[in-house]
Amino acid sequence: MRRTRVRNKSLSSGSESDGSTSPPKKKKAKRRTANNDDDEMLMDSSTSRVVRKQTTNANSSWEHPAYGVTPRSAFKSCGKIISIRLINFMCHSHLYIEFGPNINFLVGSNGSGKSAVIAALALGLAGSARNTSRASSIQKLIKNGQTNASIELTLSNMGHRPFKFDIYGPHITIVRQIRQSSSTYEIKDSHNRTVSRKLDEIRRLILYFGISVENPIFVLNQEASREFLKDLEPASNYKLFMKATQLDLCANSLTQCHEHREHINYDVKLLKMKMQKLKNLCHEEEEKLAIIKNEEALKIQLKEATAMLAWLKVTQIQDDLTKIEQTLKIIEKKNVDLSQKTTQKNSTQEGIAHALQELEQTKQRIMENYQAQEATLRAAKRTAQDCLYKASSFKASIKNVEKRLREEQTNYEGCQKHMNNYHADYSEVKRLREENAAALASLKEKVTQSNELIARLRDEQTELRNRLPATKESLESAKSELSKLHKVEQSLQWEMESLLRNKSNKMSVYGEHAMEVANTLRAQYSGSKANLMPRGPIGMYITVPNPKYRDLIENQLSHCLRSYIVSTDKERMSLRALLQKTYAGGNMPTIVTSAFTSRVYNVSKYKVQCRSSNTTVLMDEIRCDDPVVMNYLIDTIRIETVLLTESKETAESLTSNLENVPPNLTRILVPNLGLEYSPSPNYAMYSIQITPARFIQVNVDDRIRQLKTEQNSLQERAANLQPQCAMAKQKLDSDAQEISAKSAMINAYHTENTKAMKKIIDIENFEYREFPAFDVLETHLTTSREKIEKLNEERNILENQLRDINERNTQVNENAKKEQSILDSLNTKIGEIDVKSQELQRRVRDLDRHFEENQRRLKQTNELLKTTQKDKKEKEAELEVARQEAQKVGDFIETNKSEEKIRDKISRYKAKIKHYESMKLNGEEVEQKLSKLRDILKTESDILDNILCVVEKLRIEYHSRAQRFQRSRYHFFTMVEFHFKQALVCRQFEGNLEPNHRDKTLQISVYPPSGNRTSNMRSLSGGERSFTTVSLLKGLWSTSSHPFYFLDEYDVFTDEVNRTFITKLLIQEGMDFPNRQYCFLTPQDTKVDANHLITVHKLETPDR
Repeated sequence: MRRTRVRNKSLSSGSESDGSTSPPKKKKAKRRTANNDDDEMLMDSSTSRVVRKQTTNANSSWEHPAYGVTPRSAFKSCGKIISIRLINFMCHSHLYIEFGPNINFLVGSNGSGKSAVIAALALGLAGSARNTSRASSIQKLIKNGQTNASIELTLSNMGHRPFKFDIYGPHITIVRQIRQSSSTYEIKDSHNRTVSRKLDEIRRLILYFGISVENPIFVLNQEASREFLKDLEPASNYKLFMKATQLDLCANSLTQCHEHREHINYDVKLLKMKMQKLKNLCHEEEEKLAIIKNEEALKIQLKEATAMLAWLKVTQIQDDLTKIEQTLKIIEKKNVDLSQKTTQKNSTQEGIAHALQELEQTKQRIMENYQAQEATLRAAKRTAQDCLYKASSFKASIKNVEKRLREEQTNYEGCQKHMNNYHADYSEVKRLREENAAALASLKEKVTQSNELIARLRDEQTELRNRLPATKESLESAKSELSKLHKVEQSLQWEMESLLRNKSNKMSVYGEHAMEVANTLRAQYSGSKANLMPRGPIGMYITVPNPKYRDLIENQLSHCLRSYIVSTDKERMSLRALLQKTYAGGNMPTIVTSAFTSRVYNVSKYKVQCRSSNTTVLMDEIRCDDPVVMNYLIDTIRIETVLLTESKETAESLTSNLENVPPNLTRILVPNLGLEYSPSPNYAMYSIQITPARFIQVNVDDRIRQLKTEQNSLQERAANLQPQCAMAKQKLDSDAQEISAKSAMINAYHTENTKAMKKIIDIENFEYREFPAFDVLETHLTTSREKIEKLNEERNILENQLRDINERNTQVNENAKKEQSILDSLNTKIGEIDVKSQELQRRVRDLDRHFEENQRRLKQTNELLKTTQKDKKEKEAELEVARQEAQKVGDFIETNKSEEKIRDKISRYKAKIKHYESMKLNGEEVEQKLSKLRDILKTESDILDNILCVVEKLRIEYHSRAQRFQRSRYHFFTMVEFHFKQALVCRQFEGNLEPNHRDKTLQISVYPPSGNRTSNMRSLSGGERSFTTVSLLKGLWSTSSHPFYFLDEYDVFTDEVNRTFITKLLIQEGMDFPNRQYCFLTPQDTKVDANHLITVHKLETPDR
């Protein structure tokens, strides 16, 4: 790598606008002169950069007849950043950087202005200041003390699809001038001539090149980089993915299309309503025209309806006459039938009485046979019942005999078995008694031994448990001390980081809160109020010229060095509110209220006098230009009454003897020995601890070295405590394991004792068999044999008797069945005779009962016949009259309508005729209005048809694009997840992306090799989080192409190993895509070497 100098503004403008065709020698001479000017400007420059070696041959330049030599041939893609120039922007007075076409590293410590480059890039390309996260307005980005600033970006216009090449040439320069009241734009061509000043032209250029500086995957600023994967919610992840892949623009467009479609549907609905109104108007006019044409037809229809009503009356009378004729026929038929029934009664009664007598005789004969047969059946049933009773008695006797036989056989077999096994069983019982006695003695001895072991183990366990509290106390003490050391070390680390960030500020030793308070106070008390500004921190106003007393004096003033002094209670309340707001975490400085004076107190009368050359007054060793602070020290600490000396003997001689004590002396300090003496008559000596100075006249670098020394000391103490803590923990674990092992052994012995005691109880409670005498068994066996023989004989006799009874019972049952069948047939015949007799008796009763009724009905029928014949004649006369009246109205008209409907129809016709006559309609006017309405209706109908056709096409196209959007979204998610996993695999990480398009969430899960599946993004270390960030960016970069990619502080949380790995991963990304331009900003020094693909720029800290 080679460092190059920053160019002067005039040099840069001249070199870029040089379009002449002078010989090469003159160009070299001009460049040499410009380089000499740069040497003079080098002392005032704020940055330096590293660039690649330039080669000028035939292949490294591209010529155009109108523009001459263009930028390097490596810039073959439109939109790449060739250079950037910043003037009075943020911390830069003048910065010029030439970027490489492929991979760029911008390296610089914190505060060197790296992030200002990304902010300038976004603002120069029409971005807003709020999106840079640096300021709410662009005017706040002007460097302090300046009134304006400028940003100049040069973009490549070479390659595929250049932007208005004939106007701008091979490169385009965008200049944004920033003033306190406004900002303006200029677009220049390759000859440095202004082509346009319109913002719309810049936006067209950005859209044409596909540049999106507000997309975080193309331009990732410092704040977004730090928070990229910190506590991201799934909804934010999904939103980031959609924005990064620019799918959110497609989704918004689809949403707008859907909204337009709803508006169009509403308009179509209104058109349809308008069409319906037009149709209704046309229908009304058509009815009017029809009324005019059909008024005579209505009169004819009225006449026809009147005739129809008249003939309907004729038809109704004709129907009534037909019904009367049918009724007359039915009456005549019924009259004839009743006459016949009245004349045939006597002959029918005589025939029925003779038939009843014959049936009664037949029934008497059958009843006699039935009674005889019934007596025979009862005798057979009694015999069968007796047989069943005897059979059941024999069966019960047989069961009783068999039961006794089984019992005797069981006794016989048991007795026989006892006799066969008598000697073997007796020997077995004797052997069992001896074995149980031996086992009982062995078990009791084993229980005694186990109890002794359990007692010994319990004593050892108690001893170990007594040792546990001391071991735990030692371990907790070591852990507590380690925790305190860690907190102190962390506090030192934070203090060092704060000092490094504010190295140039002397107040940095008091912390960033003190600097913030000081800035606020200066702003509040500017101008005429400056003399009333609170003094503080007090240590900022104190100096100690003699370095050997600096530590002692700071220790004596340590309680007030961070304090503030105010003049009134109002000022104290205001300052307290400011301190509470600034020191929100606690440790707020104290506030002292004291009157402000312009002179230091005259303490000559009260000041202690030095009586030897090796003593000095504390007040003389303190330098303070502010009388308010000096008076405070005099009032509170009485610095004019304290002596300092390096001699212990001098201190003792001046304080031990009351005669030697100087007037006004309060104490003597011996800093080299750490002693403090109080004078007589209250003579005393104290030991004081003097720590190195932290605030008074402390150099920031010295303070950082001091903090590092303290940090190393704390680390050594922590390292010494680690083995002690490990040993205590190991001892605690071993004691706990030993206690657990002894508990397990005690439980095992208890279990064995329990089993042994159970066996002892079982042996002691065991019951042994008793054996009777042998001769008793023989006698019992003989008796059982005799009983069995008797029972067998008795069972055989009972079975023979039961067999005889069963045979007799079967025969009796067969006879009873035959008798029952004969009896059933007689019952059937008797029932038939009864039915016939009842039918004949019913007929006789009907003849008697209906005779009088038939006579009465015959009389009524004759009267009804005469009345009906009279009605018939009247209807015939009425029919003739109605027919004559109907013929007068008109000819016959057949109809199936009711009279009420016809009358309603006549009423409507009359009303319409009356209404039409009152309307006085004009046929020509109605026809003209109808024609006009039909033309309007046809025009509106054609418009509606065209709109519906367009709406249908739009609907089809909308659904087609929505499906295409879903496929694209799935494809992009798949691509990102694939490249994301490919990058994670490089370090054996695992991860996945789980999108939910319905809820619009994206869950990101990453599992490092050392982690588990339950870990989340918050559990990742800083290096793992940075690696995950870069892996996700690689996945997102795979979905879209952009002219350039700027990534700020990608390694802010990484160690050296992770930083090296991530850097190689990014370099490989740049090599895989040589047509893209990458710029990686890092505060760490990089070991990457520049080559034909890599350009390294180093920024120095600018003067602020």
